[in-house]
Amino acid sequence: MQRHFPQCPFARYADDAVVHCRSQEQAQEVMHAIASRLAECGLTMHPEKSKIVYCKDRSRTQTYPNVTFTFLGFQFRPRRVLTRHGQVSTSFVPGVSPDALKRMRQTVRGWRLQRQTSKSLFELAERCNPTICGWWNYYGAFHRTAMHELSRYLDRKLVRWVQRKYKTLRRHKRCSEEWLRKMRKAYPREFAHWQYQGKQVG
Repeated sequence: MQRHFPQCPFARYADDAVVHCRSQEQAQEVMHAIASRLAECGLTMHPEKSKIVYCKDRSRTQTYPNVTFTFLGFQFRPRRVLTRHGQVSTSFVPGVSPDALKRMRQTVRGWRLQRQTSKSLFELAERCNPTICGWWNYYGAFHRTAMHELSRYLDRKLVRWVQRKYKTLRRHKRCSEEWLRKMRKAYPREFAHWQYQGKQVG
């Protein structure tokens, strides 16, 4: 890349890479050159991940088949954002990828929170917060609203825990949501995701 395409910014992590090009023609040339170089080393490009993506935003409005890609757990795609002047616009920015969200939900499911009825809410928070903080510190670095889906999922699991822990709330989902909402209001910093998301439970 430094010898033949110094004008193209290039980022690589392990076997994943992103190359920034100024035109589709240049992107095709770079992609062919990389494929040839990998072949010399006995390697091949991933048939699904390797593609040319158009970074569509408010100033790049043409139509191309691919306008999204995933890199290091982030999905880069056109998103509706607020400018510094408070106007809604379209920008090509990263946010947590659907696959990363799926893996996080699987981890939460493995915690079996609804079965931890012998523990208090504060003990659950102590157990979960290190992992939740790690997720938010990494994936919350860009477009934090994409992480709100995980926060809502965590709260749904906590509501299930409330229903199982307190017999009077077992058949009352709305009352359980209200109980958790009151706890969140009283202790807004107890769970890590409560600190990052302003929306209410339920």
